[in-house]
Amino acid sequence: MTLCRTTLIGVVAAGVAACGPRVEPIPADYHQQVEAFRDQRASEIIAPAGWAALVGLHWLTPGVHTIGSEVGSDVLLTGPSAPASLGTVTVTETGATLTVAEGVDVRRGEEWVTNVELLPGAPSDDYLVAGGVTLTLIERGERLALRVWDTQAPAMLAFTGLDWMPTDEAWRVQARFEAHTPEPQLKILNVLDEIVDMRNPGVATFTFGEQAYRLEALLETDDAEELFFMFRDATSGTTTYGAGRYLYTALPQDGRVILDFNQAKNPPCAFTDFATCPLPPKGNVLSLAVMAGELDHLHKRR
Repeated sequence: MTLCRTTLIGVVAAGVAACGPRVEPIPADYHQQVEAFRDQRASEIIAPAGWAALVGLHWLTPGVHTIGSEVGSDVLLTGPSAPASLGTVTVTETGATLTVAEGVDVRRGEEWVTNVELLPGAPSDDYLVAGGVTLTLIERGERLALRVWDTQAPAMLAFTGLDWMPTDEAWRVQARFEAHTPEPQLKILNVLDEIVDMRNPGVATFTFGEQAYRLEALLETDDAEELFFMFRDATSGTTTYGAGRYLYTALPQDGRVILDFNQAKNPPCAFTDFATCPLPPKGNVLSLAVMAGELDHLHKRR
């Protein structure tokens, strides 16, 4: 099957695409939209529970464990703001309960707590906050872990902003979306060398420079309202993050999806050693150099 050129170069002037779905014009405020997206991303990275603030990922086993920055704590908190003793955490197969040490103020939302149940996958509003420390319980495979952030984390204090390639409308690419029927589960490797199953609803196919490419789409959750693309390209490991980049799009409409590579961003592992990033599947390694999106934040030091 011959694919149409999916960027808007030449299409707007012609008024109609040569084949395939209708091509949408680029919004008049497109550059402002991209800048707003990038500003929002920078704010998220340095939020109290942002990736630059992440200082710990503590795997838990069933039992009762002391937690704090004091030497000898079973769960040793290393963030600058961590209290000597936060309390004890009682772990079961499915969750945990934190009993707060006397004199330590811990809140969940607007509520001050002394004995609180932790369940994996809690929304951010239910994270526990103790001064500059934020924590929650996560589940990876059959394991539970405490994820811990600190507002005084070295990466937070050293953060000077994100680096991006210049916005280029040619990298706002319209792609065909071909649904997989039946929808398979794609086995994805993460940085912990674990295999996780992710829903694979279809593939986006596009052309750039007269060459055809394809990217498998994933869903991060069963109720996801956007497609998730992980990819590596010819810039990976040079000017962009070596493990690849992430791109989110709206769900497909009329058999098409917009791949806006100007919004391609680094995975959390570019900012912290305590993330559990999934890695791009083999089919999502592009020979193309995607000259758009977020640069590796360490690229200037190389």
